[in-house]
Amino acid sequence: MTESIGIVARLDRWEALDLALKISKRFEQDGFRVFFEPDLAEQIRRRGLAKPLEEMCVDLIVTIGGDGTILRTCLRIPKPEPPLLAVDMGARGFLTEVPPERALEAVDQYLKGSYNIECHSKIASFIGDFRLPDALNEVFVTSRHLAKLLHVKVWKNDVEVAECRADGVIIASQVGSTAYSFSSGGPIIDPEVDALVLTPVCPVNLIRPIVFSSKSRITIEILKPKVASIVIDGDYMRNIGDGELKVNVRISEHKSRFVRFEQNFYRRLKARLLFSREEEEQL
Repeated sequence: MTESIGIVARLDRWEALDLALKISKRFEQDGFRVFFEPDLAEQIRRRGLAKPLEEMCVDLIVTIGGDGTILRTCLRIPKPEPPLLAVDMGARGFLTEVPPERALEAVDQYLKGSYNIECHSKIASFIGDFRLPDALNEVFVTSRHLAKLLHVKVWKNDVEVAECRADGVIIASQVGSTAYSFSSGGPIIDPEVDALVLTPVCPVNLIRPIVFSSKSRITIEILKPKVASIVIDGDYMRNIGDGELKVNVRISEHKSRFVRFEQNFYRRLKARLLFSREEEEQL
């Protein structure tokens, strides 16, 4: 059976479009069927090979962009998710694996089987019986109105944990602990610890981030105002209210998988989060 790959790239940089073509040609030389996200296929004149993310049932997806490109892709691709080979063409790219100049070398390593697969738990969230798209990084519950405080009650397995008045609350995964939660003062979770992190955003009462076990079922009850917004990975948003005022969150049965050539979380952490770009170049 012929193997297939999908390619997703940011559209605002010609370098990303050019690299998408080069990567596709390299895989095609090895007999792979290559598909492109429709907007990308239109830009590079490969319309006959267009396939929506929701239909990309392929063996591998190559993303060319930053973490935003990865998150957008992971929200939409079919389950179980194919592994991602992420080429960094973003501002920071914590989740990405290789810089653009090493992309074709990385493809060759993949074709030789010289790689590992790194798995990350995702977050399942529900409003009543309605399931929202799984989050790779975080679920963010916030007021619908700019600069208006959100008053919530937090429950774990039906046991009350805390009340919080804040701009919002973040429920992050292990990998999401390095993203919005980290910027809001949350802890970084070691990759060997599968956990959920609850981080208040600008709280007015004394409440600190809380780490919950992966077996926990977390409920965010909206107390005031009686409407709120739920944002998943900064890309998907849904309003909550009209009588349904609880968001239930747990670890998903689905995982995201990444192609890795060097499994060193802390080296990536130092290079991409704890230093500026200028300092990173000196490492």
